[in-house]
Amino acid sequence: MTTRAVTTLVSAGIASILLASSSQAGGFNRGIANLDPLYYTTGFGLTSSVTYVSPARSFSSVSGARIVGGRPGLYTQGETDIVEDFTVPSVTVGGRIIGDLSCAGSYTQPYGVEANYDGAIRFNIAQQKLDTDEYGLTCGYGFDLSKGRLLLIGGVFYETVDFTQARDFTQAFPFPFAGESRIRVESEDFGYRLGVGYEIPEIALKAQLLYRSETHHDATGDYTNTPFAVLTSALSGGRISLAAAQAIYGNSLTASASTSATLPQNLEFSLQSGIAPGWLAFGSVKWTDWSVLKRLQVVEGIAGQTFSSTNFYFEDGWTVTGGVGHKFNDKLGGSLSVTWDKGVSTGWDTLTDTWSFGGGVAYDFTDKFQLRAGGAAIYFTDGDKDKVSSALDYTATSDNEWGYALSLSGTLKF
Repeated sequence: MTTRAVTTLVSAGIASILLASSSQAGGFNRGIANLDPLYYTTGFGLTSSVTYVSPARSFSSVSGARIVGGRPGLYTQGETDIVEDFTVPSVTVGGRIIGDLSCAGSYTQPYGVEANYDGAIRFNIAQQKLDTDEYGLTCGYGFDLSKGRLLLIGGVFYETVDFTQARDFTQAFPFPFAGESRIRVESEDFGYRLGVGYEIPEIALKAQLLYRSETHHDATGDYTNTPFAVLTSALSGGRISLAAAQAIYGNSLTASASTSATLPQNLEFSLQSGIAPGWLAFGSVKWTDWSVLKRLQVVEGIAGQTFSSTNFYFEDGWTVTGGVGHKFNDKLGGSLSVTWDKGVSTGWDTLTDTWSFGGGVAYDFTDKFQLRAGGAAIYFTDGDKDKVSSALDYTATSDNEWGYALSLSGTLKF
């Protein structure tokens, strides 16, 4: 098998792996940094990719309690679409720096979610959105062995977080109130990567163990359009009078907001190898420490009290991918893969098991330019949100559903 054919075949497999990583549902996982340049033997390369995911996730039924006209009441509603379509961009540039040292600068969005709600449930939750950006620099130092090559990997990354949550109280009070009440907080932190790789390029064998550290975020921002006094009295169930609440908050609708949260560490082992002329097998196992994300409590800056909270109480996530690739000629390769992503839900949401069935192709236009494309069908298993934090909360059910993902990437070497 020629070196160019091996490269095409490996790239087809990578198209499937990257697609699966962006479409998995465990926790809020999205993109991963592309560290391919650490394995370049010479030169540099620029890789850019985008993955479009349409989860098509919904609640099939919702039952809950809310306040209408100043009084609590029950409600039920039918099918409610929740999770929005999203894209995951990724850019990597790097290669052999000097001698046996290689480095890669990368950008991606490691975590994210955007859910928007319609109907009566908007009293409990109208929107929840998490955006993250990761800028990384990772290097590897290689050692030639009697057979193959060993690579020691280390690097740092800078991560930003932007979290938004909204509720709709337009019908809650016996007086006009318009617009969503909203929390938005932002934060930033640094983390690191450590790993080891081993490869025998002649047979397309590569094994890699890579650790990504957790990040801790002390986020700050604002409450906007939030009637603190009225909400404090209404949500207390009569324990706090409106006059007592107004003595604390007055008529304030805005306040500073602060919260703390940890985003998880993860550890991934990946392996690929040629198994027959023109054929490659690949797979990976990834553990993500989602159990660190338990409860998000947001403190308002007027009285310094916890004014809102969101329960997650996730379990750890596991993602397992396996697949095969085949070269059709020196320029064209294809792959098929299956990914199982263990759900992390403990009853506070419907983030249950997900299966992705993907395929990818890679085409070398020249020795310097390559395109990869992929697609996947995503199967979401059913689940129940059956836990509530108060009398004014909701339960919901999600049925089995299908979504899809598409990806396109290009690599230019120089």
